[in-house]
Amino acid sequence: MKTDAPVCDLCGRVAHFRFAGAGARPVLRCWRHAVFYGPVFRRALQVSAVVGTILFLINQLDVVLSGHVTPLVVFKIVLTYLVPFLVSMYSALDINRLRTVPAIPGKAPAAPPGAAA
Repeated sequence: MKTDAPVCDLCGRVAHFRFAGAGARPVLRCWRHAVFYGPVFRRALQVSAVVGTILFLINQLDVVLSGHVTPLVVFKIVLTYLVPFLVSMYSALDINRLRTVPAIPGKAPAAPPGAAA
């Protein structure tokens, strides 16, 4: 059974994400490889470092400086950095997700944007 589904450039599984590549051809990735796709992963780490540090300074710096660090405070600090990372990763993956257009019976599928007519 042959399908025209796009496949991941690395493993051959069904691709769910398309990223702008350095060349003319987009980079296709499956779920597993999209999460660790270099530009997206690095950007999520950068966002997490900046936003997490600002939130840490606002929310936990006084507790850390006063010496009242408990396991709960450490957990909150980890979440302070983890949440911006996950939000950045989610938004990058969502915007680059391959979307399927539902077929309307009796009508030819629409060409993707930028395709030759």
